[in-house]
Amino acid sequence: MNKNAVPIIKNEVGGFSFNKNKAFYFSCFSLLFVWAVFCWQGIVTAIQIWYGNEIFNHGFFILPGAFYLIYLKRKTLLVQPIKTTPLALIVVIPALLLYVTGIAGHVQLFLHVATFTLLPALIWLMLGTTAARTIMFPLVFMLFSVPVGEQLIPYLQEIAADGSVALLRLTGVPLFRSGLYIEIPQGRFLVAEACSGVSFFIASFVIGSLYAYLNLVSSKRRIVFVLISLIFPILANIVRVYGIILIAYWTDMEHAAGADHLIYGWFFFAFVIICLLGIGELIREAGFEKVPLILNPSKCYVGKTTFGVTLFLFIVSGIWLWNIANTSTSKREVPPVFLSNLDGTNCNDLTWQPVVINADSERVAFLNECSIKLYTAWFSEEDNELVSDLHRLFDPESFSLSGTTQIEVKGHAFTVNEVVSVKGEKLSIVRWYEFEGSVMPDNVSAKLTQLTSALIGEPSGGRLWILTTNGTDINITQKAIENIISKIEK
Repeated sequence: MNKNAVPIIKNEVGGFSFNKNKAFYFSCFSLLFVWAVFCWQGIVTAIQIWYGNEIFNHGFFILPGAFYLIYLKRKTLLVQPIKTTPLALIVVIPALLLYVTGIAGHVQLFLHVATFTLLPALIWLMLGTTAARTIMFPLVFMLFSVPVGEQLIPYLQEIAADGSVALLRLTGVPLFRSGLYIEIPQGRFLVAEACSGVSFFIASFVIGSLYAYLNLVSSKRRIVFVLISLIFPILANIVRVYGIILIAYWTDMEHAAGADHLIYGWFFFAFVIICLLGIGELIREAGFEKVPLILNPSKCYVGKTTFGVTLFLFIVSGIWLWNIANTSTSKREVPPVFLSNLDGTNCNDLTWQPVVINADSERVAFLNECSIKLYTAWFSEEDNELVSDLHRLFDPESFSLSGTTQIEVKGHAFTVNEVVSVKGEKLSIVRWYEFEGSVMPDNVSAKLTQLTSALIGEPSGGRLWILTTNGTDINITQKAIENIISKIEK
C-alpha cells in the first residue's frame, strides 16, 4: 500500500448517513412539512405578489438562493456540532403569534414576515446555535422573500422630485413645481409611483447584500458596501428623473415622453447595477476561507422535548386559526348611516373619487351647499379589509399630494391631506374609521381594535369615512368633520 496515498473518506460530505442520523432527517422533514402546511396562506399570497408586482419579482429567487448558499457552506457547516436548541423558540413563538395575528387582522405584512421568519428559525432550532451561526447570512437572506417596500414609494417620490428640481434649477431650466407635478415650458411631468425608483432601491439592496457576503471579507467593507447599495440607487434615480425632464426640455418633448422614459429607466437601472458591482470590485480585498475537512462527522442530536414542544405550538396555533376562521364567518348587518340631511342629489360631482377595494356597501353624500363631498364604505372583513394599503384617498394618476396638516376635533387628531390635480384643482381630504360607534382617525388604532375583536372571535367589521372639501381652508374642513362625528356618536 502506498504510504503517501490519501485515504478516501466516503463520509466527507455524506457523513450524515441516513441510517446514522435517521431521527434528525425525520425531524427536519417533519418540521418543514408542518411549516409548509401551517404557513400555506402566507406562502401562496407571497407568491401571488411576487408574480403580480414587478417590484417583488426577485422573491422567486430568494429561497432557492439561500439554500444554495447553505450548500456552499456545507463542509464548514457539517464540522460544527449539530444539536437541537430550544433557544430558537424565542423567535418561533412570536412568529407563530404574528402569523395568527396576520390571519385574524388580514394583515399580509404580518403574515409574510411570520412565514419567512419561521423557516430560518426552524432551521436554527434543528441545527443548533453553533451550526446556525455558520450559515447566518443565508438564514437572514431568506427575509428578503417578504414582499415589503411599497410603503417607501411616497418618500422616494418626494426625494426624486426634490433632487431633480434642485438639479434642474442648478442647470437653469425654468420650472414650476406643485406637489409632485413639475412643469417646464414644454410640458408637465408627474413624478409618479413608477418614477419613485422603489424597484431599483429594493433590487440594489438585495444584490448589494449578496455581493458583500460572497465577495467581501471585512465586516466594515461589507457594511459600507451595503450602505452604498442603499444610497446609490436613490441618487441615481434623482439623476434619471432629472435627465428625462432635461431631454424633454432640449428636444421640445420629442423624446423622453410617453413610454420613452420607462425604456430609458430600465437601461439606466442596468447601468446602475453595473456601476454598483464596479464599486464593489474597487473595494474588494483579497482573501479566502479555509474549508476544513470532515474527518469524523459526529452524530446529530435531536432534543425530543424541544421537537415535541415545537410541534405542540404549531398544533395549538392551528386550532386557534381554525377557531378564528369559524367565528369570523358570522356576518353582522350593516349599521344604519345617518345621512338623511346630506343627500345632495342635485350636486355636480367633484372630479375626485377615492380608490376603495371590494367594499360591502358604499355611499356618497354632500353638504355645505355641495362644496363638501362625503364618501363612506362598510367592510365586513370577509373577503375584504377595512384598513388596507390598497385603499387610496385619491387616484395618483390624477392627483398629487402637496402637503399635510394636523387638526384636532373632539379630542381626535386628524390628518388633512392637501392634494392638487393635473388642472390645478386643490382639495383637502380627511379619512377616519368607525368601529362600533367609536371614531378612530388613524390606521394603527383602527387595526388594533379590529385585531382585538378578531383574536377573541368577535366580528371585526367597520366603516370607512372620507371627507373632501374644495380648497385648503382648515376651518371649513374642521367644522364638517365635527358635524359628521356628532351624527356618528349619537
